[in-house]
Amino acid sequence: MDDGSLSGEIRKRRQELGLSLADLARRVGTSAAAISRYEGGWQRFEVETLRKIAVALGCRLNIDLKPVELRRKRVSAGIAAAQLKGLFWDHDLTAGDFKRHPRWITERVLEYGSLEDVRTLVALMGRHVFLKLVAESRLTTGRTERFWRAMLEMEGVECTKRSFQRGAWHS
Repeated sequence: MDDGSLSGEIRKRRQELGLSLADLARRVGTSAAAISRYEGGWQRFEVETLRKIAVALGCRLNIDLKPVELRRKRVSAGIAAAQLKGLFWDHDLTAGDFKRHPRWITERVLEYGSLEDVRTLVALMGRHVFLKLVAESRLTTGRTERFWRAMLEMEGVECTKRSFQRGAWHS
């Protein structure tokens, strides 16, 4: 597993130094099984253990926190309609509906859609417009409302509507 991942880098360096799993484990003060997990794609790294592994391998551990650029290609309204049509069992969703009823579509996606459906809307509308529509939305379930209220708070966007049940085509 030399794929450029942290796990792969640990294994590669250990092998370059001619160390067995047990040898490295002794240097780190852990078990060979723990080292094997770290080399095998373990996703629950502990910083202190990583530091010990780095020292034992004669390496420096650098941990960076960088913003993730989530730029997605824009999608057309036609493609978005095709991807979201399953959420609109009561209406034949068309490209024109995104201009005529953007809040209704957003509310439906927030209530019933997947993360990929949300990404599709963001790719169509843009992040700013999407967040504005979320803040204006009226959600029917308390769980959904609490989730999106927390998401908006993390984005620094104030919710502007109280959730209550309403008909789909009432704007």
